[in-house]
Amino acid sequence: MFRFNRRTTTQNNQPEQLQPVLASAAIENLYIERKAIKHLYLRIDPGNGQVRVSAPNRMKETEIVRFLQQKRDWIARKRQQLQHKVQLSRTLPDSSDRILLWGQPCQLLLQASSQSGITLNGKQELCVQLEDPANRTSLQQQIDRWLRSQISERIEQRLPVWERISGTRAHEWRIRSMKTRWGSCNIRVARIWINQELVKLPPECLDYILLHELVHLLEASHNARFHHLMSRFMPEWPEIDRQLNQYILPR
Repeated sequence: MFRFNRRTTTQNNQPEQLQPVLASAAIENLYIERKAIKHLYLRIDPGNGQVRVSAPNRMKETEIVRFLQQKRDWIARKRQQLQHKVQLSRTLPDSSDRILLWGQPCQLLLQASSQSGITLNGKQELCVQLEDPANRTSLQQQIDRWLRSQISERIEQRLPVWERISGTRAHEWRIRSMKTRWGSCNIRVARIWINQELVKLPPECLDYILLHELVHLLEASHNARFHHLMSRFMPEWPEIDRQLNQYILPR
């Protein structure tokens, strides 16, 4: 049978890190958390493929086992799909000398210099000048600022294009880090937010998200009218949406 974890809290009233459980349902990397809820909830962590189950405190173990056995094929399919996805990272790995820029890998060329700066040459090489190239914190900060300037530039160029096509106008746009969304829209004030990670994806993905959020100014829900408007303004949007789903946002 399973061995479960009861939900415990720290002094800060934050859940402790879940501990692995033993499963007889032949599902590897399975975690279960007991909560004061009425129904079972199942999700696959896109970062590491963990199967995470939230179960009611009083639910019998046999019921959870039966539920997982029924979902075994679905779990296998989802994990298989994750193997073909690209995990994005907010930080530069210690062993990495490349970053993604508009869907293309760029080689980092580090140069010691009293003047900081970043230039991109025609060979997809990113020349980074900084005082101490071995300082990973300074390097990360400089690259982050540069990437943010790149996506800001592109938004300033592309947003008016999609405003003209859709007949809408965003009163304000901002860039921020988001864990679960590529973009969002405050319809009341016509403000759109764009995920800064889009600078690492092919440029058509940014176009798609810009239009997606603008269309929400015309239709709040993801209903048939919303999809009709998207197809009218960007007929190829379903293909780009599938492309976007091949990337996993950093958590």
